[in-house]
Amino acid sequence: MIDETLSNIFQGWDGYQISLVHAVAPLTPQQLAWRPREGLRSVGQLAAHISEGRISWFQRMDAPGSAELMQEIAVLESPEAIAADTGALVLWLEATWQMVEETLRQWTVDDLSYTYRHEYQGQTYAVSRQWTIWRIMAHDLHHGGELAVMLGMQGIAVPELGDLGGHLTMPPLVESPV
Repeated sequence: MIDETLSNIFQGWDGYQISLVHAVAPLTPQQLAWRPREGLRSVGQLAAHISEGRISWFQRMDAPGSAELMQEIAVLESPEAIAADTGALVLWLEATWQMVEETLRQWTVDDLSYTYRHEYQGQTYAVSRQWTIWRIMAHDLHHGGELAVMLGMQGIAVPELGDLGGHLTMPPLVESPV
């Protein structure tokens, strides 16, 4: 029997999540505060933005655990305090990933076509769960690449997001015939 859950379809995204955490976890407050120029996000703000995107969009489609996580965010310190705290950033990357992971475990391909209403710039859209999940995966990849560049500009090696391109998990090796 084929596993029709989305966790099977989106296999590998979890490895990218691990790479994001590995990139952020060892950073100092000075490294988190670094920004390429005034007016652009700092490294810490960028890492926080990844989590914010996840919770914001998954809550819109009523993903498992999103409402509870949104309530937790409401009582947090300021976004700037989180962006300056490695522990808080890792906590939120992991908490929002647990929500994503739970959604991927519970939902199947049939759930992807479900739509919800989303208002943006005076227009109302019928947004599918498929569109939203792809948007957030692309959001993680885009901003993870941006994070790798910003850390590289500081001379910080992030091999998982850099040289390995976010591929922490390798595909299986081919077995040699005996």
